[in-house]
Amino acid sequence: MSDWPAGQHLAEIYDALYAALGEGALRASNDSFVVRLHEASRAFGALALEVRDDHEVSADPLVAAMVGNSMAQDPTGALTLYALAMVLGPRLLVSLRDYLDHETDEDRRRILAHGSDLVVREIRAVGETVARCEPLDDPAWADAARSLVDVLDGAGMAESLGQRR
Repeated sequence: MSDWPAGQHLAEIYDALYAALGEGALRASNDSFVVRLHEASRAFGALALEVRDDHEVSADPLVAAMVGNSMAQDPTGALTLYALAMVLGPRLLVSLRDYLDHETDEDRRRILAHGSDLVVREIRAVGETVARCEPLDDPAWADAARSLVDVLDGAGMAESLGQRR
């Protein structure tokens, strides 16, 4: 067991985002979304390395499944970017804030603050990328987007991606 359960938990989330977004970048059909998915994957991979310690890290299965399923439902990558920016990202920010509220070690606080800053940058970058594309007007896409929220709500993650102490 890690001596920093919060770091272990975040490593699992970051690892899932790194792997699943990278896989999505390989399959997305919209070139702008390919680039954004790839850049987001790299950013979360770097975060995973920051919090990883000598313990085994397994990608968070719910986060990985959510990203993978969103890519399967919308091969353009738009739904995956939505999942990152509007569903997972805000909940990850709340988890990071909650960890930061209780952390006293300055090095760990710096790591948590860096994670928060990066998540905000990725959310903004997704917004900038999507703003340059044609808007979607597809009721099926809207239903798929709503189902992403419902999955996390049903898993007890309506506000955050959880915590470990």
